[in-house]
Amino acid sequence: MSKYLVVERDKVRNNIKEVKKRAGDAAVYGVVKGGGYGFGLVEMADLLRDEGITSFAVTEIRDLVILRNSGFVDEEILVLRSTCLPDECEKLIEYNAVATVGSYDAAIALNGVAEKNTSSVDVHIAIDTGMGRYGFTPNEYDRVISVYKYMSSLNVTGMYTHFYNAFGSERSVHAQLDSFLEVANAVRKAGIDPGRLHAANSTALMKYPFAVLDAVRIGSAFTGRVPVKGNFGLQKTGYAESSIVETRWLQKGQTVGYGGDFVCKKATRIAVAPIGYSDGVCVEKARDTFTFSAAAHAGLSGLKKWVGRKKFTGTVNGKTCRVLGHVGMLHCILDVTNVECNPGDTVKIEVNPLIAGGMLPKKYI
Repeated sequence: MSKYLVVERDKVRNNIKEVKKRAGDAAVYGVVKGGGYGFGLVEMADLLRDEGITSFAVTEIRDLVILRNSGFVDEEILVLRSTCLPDECEKLIEYNAVATVGSYDAAIALNGVAEKNTSSVDVHIAIDTGMGRYGFTPNEYDRVISVYKYMSSLNVTGMYTHFYNAFGSERSVHAQLDSFLEVANAVRKAGIDPGRLHAANSTALMKYPFAVLDAVRIGSAFTGRVPVKGNFGLQKTGYAESSIVETRWLQKGQTVGYGGDFVCKKATRIAVAPIGYSDGVCVEKARDTFTFSAAAHAGLSGLKKWVGRKKFTGTVNGKTCRVLGHVGMLHCILDVTNVECNPGDTVKIEVNPLIAGGMLPKKYI
């Protein structure tokens, strides 16, 4: 018996096609952070490269190293995390990254290491228009210009920002984009080409065509998952797969799972699948309540689920089956009273790949 996170290549290819169509002439960075959004760092990068995407973005330097050592030798790899640490600067140079410079201190640190190694490094400058993470603030354009002019070992080839509320507010997207473009224009007025400009992530690409600049940075859209309502032509993929290891009958009145919350109302045939929350089943990303309205919506949504007792299901031999009781650490129980099935048959269960992908081996089909 094996369990996997299953990824359907044809659906990912469809999503790549939709992304390219919306991006138009803009370059597409395949963002493969978080283990390729759970689909596997190298596996996802391989599939993207097969479909013509040759620029990638990661957050961790270790992912840069893994990709280079896995045959991604000539591809552009943008590291989306600014750093002042000398050992990390050494790695960025050694593995031919396009480094992010998000502060004057980071620029000095990286430039110093490059000078010591008698080398140069391509960089993109991050502008913080509201995320509060990495980046020069828009009023630091003099310092931004000085990086272009005076950091002789830094070859600035681009500039970018990141939208903090693309899933919720068009107004904030406009405001951030305007702020970002003001910095780019200040660089131009200084007689300098700012390089490739990019801001749009998956959500912004789908919702706000005006945010598509010279490039877009796409990750979640390739999985068919964006945190906004709408039909964007994307196909969701990534599900957990396990096998039935036992079937049996439970009598009326028997309980299922921890807490005994589920009680059989009649004789019920069950299937036991050895897959549970330690594999990412029935585990969700924590809900972020960014605003009062979002918090209120989360509360109402939770109440609605409690009142409605939303059923969690899986699929056995093409039939939808209710999962009974609480999902255990390593087991779940499915109602197969009306389904022809036997031990060894496959169980498919919806999961969040970003969570399950860190727990289950990947199987591309």
